[in-house]
Amino acid sequence: MINKFKLPFGFLRAKEMPGPGKLNIWISMLGFSLGCIALIISISILNGFEGKVKKKIISFEGDLRISGFRNFEKELEIIKYMNGISYAVPFKKRKGLIIAKNELKEMLTFKSIDFRYLKKFYNIDDDDKVKNDNIPRIIIGQVTAQKLSVKKGDLVKIISPLDQNLSFGIPKIKQCRISQVFHTKVLDFDNQIVFVPEEIGNSLFVRKKKPDGIDIRLGGLSSLDAKQQILDKFPYLNITSWKDTHHQLFEAMKLEKIGTFITLLLIILVACFNLVSCLLLIIVQKIKQFAILKVLGASDQVLKSLILKQSLLIGGISSLFGLGLGLLIVFVQNSLEIMKLPSDIYFVEVLPMEINFNDIFLINFVIVFMILIAAKIASNKIRKTNFLEAI
Repeated sequence: MINKFKLPFGFLRAKEMPGPGKLNIWISMLGFSLGCIALIISISILNGFEGKVKKKIISFEGDLRISGFRNFEKELEIIKYMNGISYAVPFKKRKGLIIAKNELKEMLTFKSIDFRYLKKFYNIDDDDKVKNDNIPRIIIGQVTAQKLSVKKGDLVKIISPLDQNLSFGIPKIKQCRISQVFHTKVLDFDNQIVFVPEEIGNSLFVRKKKPDGIDIRLGGLSSLDAKQQILDKFPYLNITSWKDTHHQLFEAMKLEKIGTFITLLLIILVACFNLVSCLLLIIVQKIKQFAILKVLGASDQVLKSLILKQSLLIGGISSLFGLGLGLLIVFVQNSLEIMKLPSDIYFVEVLPMEINFNDIFLINFVIVFMILIAAKIASNKIRKTNFLEAI
């Protein structure tokens, strides 16, 4: 009786297999392993950076942003006590001018908020004891500080040209002290945003009668659920998430991930071509054994299944090895943080890695599909070969 399960192993480990056949098998297995390792590591790095960027953006802007109010005070009171909402911080935004003592100027976006929420919501430490005087405090980004040649504790002037008095043509100027310099290293936050206290915003932005919106921080509730909960109560509000605001950035990251995946698949594609040559070489080298199986009553379908099992053995074992080694590298990096990054270039100090089940499933699915295609190409040789002539 023909044992369909032992035969594939027997063909691959046979001592009489010539050296070139064994070498081809090892090269093919190496290709599958390296391809798997490269895919796992590359995708995990891209996921890691994407996750860090998301975390930075959410910590700086919140999960949701609401605008389009009709009765602001009433709507705010209801929204901030809704289920799953941790913080609701009103803000005003206005383009304005900041002037340093050396007369250097920058046009930036002033964001007026209640400074009590700086640490809780925006993860920024405010030093309210930088100078014990009555001068209002503001917080600027590191890039802005470098452009203006200022530092923590320095005095600057802020102006809102859009709110100037048309009768006199003289804009209102406020002198403020820099109480903190934040450094997010993400997008243009360090070069675009200046935080000013709520009372300064109300005094400076005289044309704004109410806040522009509310930044929302969620706790234990998804953005979609929170958005739906708010819209059920106030369907006219405009609600955007951090993903809506920065959709172009994350679309670019998605395309980058797809491009990387396709490029690294070429390694596995080359391994598949090598696998086809291995299987064809096995058929040629074992043609007498195949002929004997044919005489013993094995059908073409049985012989094709042998080729399929051999391809799964070669590709499957090597792919599993590569997958395991790749996941081990990700685990070790996340646990021990071996690979460091220069902090003056990157916004993180350690190379981030993150892998999820969907990525692993996709990689395995594509590899198995390519192995089956290789087996199909090689097994067609069975149908065209007259094994009886080999006896």
